[in-house]
Amino acid sequence: MIPAPSSVRFALVLPLALLAAALLAPAAHANSNVMPLETAYPWRAPGYVPDELLVKFKDGVGRAKAISALRSKGATLKRALTPDGLTQVQIPVGTTVDEEMDSLGALPDVEYATANGYAAGFSTPNDPLFGVFDLTWNLRDVGATGAWDIVTGDPSVVLAIIDSGVAYEDHAIPDYELPNLAPGTKMYRQSPELPGPFRPGYDFVNNDDHPNDDEGHGTFVATIAAGQANNHIGAAGIAFGVTILPIKVLESNSNGQMSAIVQGIRYAADQGANVANLSLGFPPMSQLLAFGYTKKFLKDFFRPLKDAVKYAQSRGVILVAAAGNFSVPDISFPAGLPGVISVAATGVDDKIASYSSGGPGLSFSAPGGDFTEINGDHIQDAVADVSIKPFRAIGSLCKPDSFNTFFFFGTSGAAPHVSGAVALLMSQGIRSQGLIEELLRDTAVNPWGRTSNGADPVYGAGVIQIDKAVQLAAARGLGAKLALGAANRLGATRLMSENPSRGSATLSLRLSRPGAVRVQLYDVSGRLVRILDQGSYPAGERVIRWDGKDDHGERVGSGVYFFHAETPDGVENRRVAVLR
Repeated sequence: MIPAPSSVRFALVLPLALLAAALLAPAAHANSNVMPLETAYPWRAPGYVPDELLVKFKDGVGRAKAISALRSKGATLKRALTPDGLTQVQIPVGTTVDEEMDSLGALPDVEYATANGYAAGFSTPNDPLFGVFDLTWNLRDVGATGAWDIVTGDPSVVLAIIDSGVAYEDHAIPDYELPNLAPGTKMYRQSPELPGPFRPGYDFVNNDDHPNDDEGHGTFVATIAAGQANNHIGAAGIAFGVTILPIKVLESNSNGQMSAIVQGIRYAADQGANVANLSLGFPPMSQLLAFGYTKKFLKDFFRPLKDAVKYAQSRGVILVAAAGNFSVPDISFPAGLPGVISVAATGVDDKIASYSSGGPGLSFSAPGGDFTEINGDHIQDAVADVSIKPFRAIGSLCKPDSFNTFFFFGTSGAAPHVSGAVALLMSQGIRSQGLIEELLRDTAVNPWGRTSNGADPVYGAGVIQIDKAVQLAAARGLGAKLALGAANRLGATRLMSENPSRGSATLSLRLSRPGAVRVQLYDVSGRLVRILDQGSYPAGERVIRWDGKDDHGERVGSGVYFFHAETPDGVENRRVAVLR
């Protein structure tokens, strides 16, 4: 058995998000890229399940023969993980993983035997903060609002969130899950930011059909990628309107196992996912070797993961994964595997985040936040969104019935920006991964990068620009029919002014017949800010101009606001971001 190196403070598999622990005192890290202490986490010795192996049997070996082979070595089949022979095996008492890897790996019917690696949390949440902050800088940086004038999420596109689960339903918490949640919690609740549609998912941690989130990480990721717009709550997801497939592979404390992640990836493919987001990953090989693991031990360590990724890719799933939070020029797995779109994290100024990994083959960058304060809103520059009250530590467990605005740092937050962009381009009618990557690559910006040929190991092709990507697709005649359909779905109400706005906005209403009209403005919490227009008007176009003030004549602060228009033709909502 390989001992855990005493200097190692990371666990083997990490959901790649850092939730802000000190936003109430941003000055401690203002204008610096020094990684704070909350990014270091205890090693979960020995880095893998100490009494299990993942054993892959060769093609054609049936269940009975596999069980017999294992029994000959004193091992026991716990479960079959995949139809092509990957199994989870209990090793004999008194033996070590190292010994049994050699012993079972030598059986003639076995393709390989390897450790079942641990997953562990990379999250330190903060208390929610409210006020007038630059909470949507991430959407501005990737040009999300401009993209929505051309295309919004199509429910025929299925986005798998392979994570800690998703707050997708109201469901009584089973007795066996209650100990993992805050005392007194009885129900899982559906996030108001995630109204669906959903495809039936699975919980590979508790082995049931209800992949609810008992940690917070997965709900946050899902909301960035596909959270609802025009509901007066929170912000909006990149590809709102697509179908979400929730898959739980991480436990309530952010721990997990390779076996669950492998099953989750394959399940996404089997359920027809078009895109799969993986905001989790293993340390890169260079780090594992530095931790003291031998090349022999690591020889087949990633084989189950590689096989699962290939399986999903062969069925047309586009995999997007976080590059890692290790601050090294070496991409974490699965992001570093062939064909997986890898994503690094940037801050408000589009500079690479202090914690973000990169390396040769990096695909793109996207907002993940950093431990700085450079946009003048007096809080650290994190990515903000609505999620459940997350797991903090033993003694401060997740509350899946409590929603608020929380702030995250990490490549975990960067990846769903790209997953959402991929889903949005697929909603435009483009289904080729190569073409989608080309559109994103041709429109990305890289103001701080080292190279200009798209091969920058720090930024990849650069920070994605979703508005320019969908515009380029439309200009090239790609998905033009669906793009027109999306424009039609926008209805008779349209925003005529620049979005984001510097403090004012203009709305156009086209009335097909005379009748009563009422236009109101709401903030992200659903609070009425101002009644902009109310009366009875003839058919035709009516222009509503907002001067950036509330009903008391006070200037509103930076943030997200929603125009709510009631006309004889129905009710429509339009979103505007105000940046002072």
